[in-house]
Amino acid sequence: MVTLYERLSDLCQEKGVKGGRMCTDLGFSKSLMTDLKSGRKKGVNAETAQKIASYFGVSVGYLLGEEEKEEKP
Repeated sequence: MVTLYERLSDLCQEKGVKGGRMCTDLGFSKSLMTDLKSGRKKGVNAETAQKIASYFGVSVGYLLGEEEKEEKP
């Protein structure tokens, strides 16, 4: 199972942004990525998940590892 940190890291790499930049763009603390990586945080609330999913153009289900990414034709 993919962790939230791994999924975020992959999405950042695909979009060509660093985790800290994503956090700044969305108005989150830059420590979010560090906390997820170290295990201090296991997840995020629904509002935060929705903002992140919208930022990357994916579903919340995909972000949380509950579904596969839909391929664009």
